[in-house]
Amino acid sequence: MKQILVVNLFLGPKRKLSFNKLVTRVKTLGVEVSISDHARLPDLDPSQLTSYDGIILSGTEALFTRTADRKEFENLFAFLPKIETPTLGICGGHQALAIAYGGEVAKSGHHVDGFRTVELEDKDHLLAGLPAKIRVMQSHYEVVKRLPPGFVRIARSKDTKNEAMKHEQKPLYGVQFHPERWNEENLAGKRILENFIEKIATKL
Repeated sequence: MKQILVVNLFLGPKRKLSFNKLVTRVKTLGVEVSISDHARLPDLDPSQLTSYDGIILSGTEALFTRTADRKEFENLFAFLPKIETPTLGICGGHQALAIAYGGEVAKSGHHVDGFRTVELEDKDHLLAGLPAKIRVMQSHYEVVKRLPPGFVRIARSKDTKNEAMKHEQKPLYGVQFHPERWNEENLAGKRILENFIEKIATKL
């Protein structure tokens, strides 16, 4: 059974249900899940993470354009580039990954919320088996304005230019939307998590 580490980027207990939803959904895909959080993760030696097949960075209510919030994650930003384990960032985790590798996050101008249409530009492993347009759950106030060096865009939408990204050489992916919040009418998110687990998350 594959081992997935899910990292909690939420700052307060009010969002515990959101994080638990992610953990529960990942568990339903037939993997063993361990949990850490953004404050504890940088205390580890990066080599310790090679025991996991993959890492998933959760969303967060933090706003990285807000100085106080950004400071909370300084250690995580410095630590993420040291990780060699395949990693998927979701929403705030996607933004954190972008910042850690030298990208830029900005306010979206409005709250992007609900199931929205996303256009796929590159059906690499993460988006394999999906149609050209998918419906996925959105909930964010900030976006990745500029991709970090070494990353390319693999999806976009009317609301968000950089909906998904991948590193050109490393097994690193980020999605602005919430794939864990799928429903029976909109199953693309489930397929994306399955793709990460089955095609990308592999011990190095």
